[in-house]
Amino acid sequence: MLSYQHIYHAGNFADVQKHAILVKLLQVLALKPQKFAFMDTHAGRGLYDLGSAEAQKIGEFNSGVLPFWVKRSEPSPLADYLKIVASFNEGDELKIYPGSAKIAHHLMRNTDRLLLIERHPGEYAELQASFTGAKNVKIEKEDGFQYLISQVPFAERRGLVLVDPSYEIKSEYAELPKQLLQAFKKWPQGQFMIWYPMLSAGLHEQMLLSLRKTDIKDMLISEIRLEAKINTGREAPAQESFGMYGSGIIIINPPFGFETALNELTQFIATQLPVKATGSAFWLNNQQISPETGRLAP
Repeated sequence: MLSYQHIYHAGNFADVQKHAILVKLLQVLALKPQKFAFMDTHAGRGLYDLGSAEAQKIGEFNSGVLPFWVKRSEPSPLADYLKIVASFNEGDELKIYPGSAKIAHHLMRNTDRLLLIERHPGEYAELQASFTGAKNVKIEKEDGFQYLISQVPFAERRGLVLVDPSYEIKSEYAELPKQLLQAFKKWPQGQFMIWYPMLSAGLHEQMLLSLRKTDIKDMLISEIRLEAKINTGREAPAQESFGMYGSGIIIINPPFGFETALNELTQFIATQLPVKATGSAFWLNNQQISPETGRLAP
């Protein structure tokens, strides 16, 4: 099933979290002169028109990026991320929201390489159009997980992989740890960033437990939990709102000392959202598995 289109959710609070962290990770990679590669396994369309009927239908950006956008001139941990968003817009009105692919491309140098994977036919076509004439960019219409396993380790030996499936297919929660472990075994020095939604069904908890049981070490997590439902002012059908009460990011092999910056960023986003929310940053490897329940201890 390939029905998910991110345009309905572009610029929501999870995008703010994901893209702000992505910016910081890529900035660290670019500190060294050696070239690197970036892969987005589920790239989407690249650019999102927030004035489109799809984006306006739910309007999640109104309670996501917009509150930060209006304060973009103020010093904050999101300053660099917001400058990139601003580079795709003219004036004070936020009309275009850049996805992960465009944000990464903005930060990469001429020597670096961008690998973008997207299976959805419509999203793939939009992605191609948004990168017309771009150099050092390869776009493939493939299964993101399988392509990842076939491409690592990168020839550059340096880089970052972003894995952010839609999870519309419930089996992805169980498959992700397996696929990621295969990629990690081929490239144990690689840096991986994984996004996951936190839903009432709790499938993300089993996914985290499965990852905790692997041989993968150094897994740093950022989580933002909403204590109330964000009101977008518009009615969202169940299949489009997903009942998401939180958003998480897993970083495998984060830069040295990155925990401090991640915690600051996570806490800032959580405290500035228009609803009460809590943010936390922690090491998955330090989470204990309860002998009574077999689940991760809270």
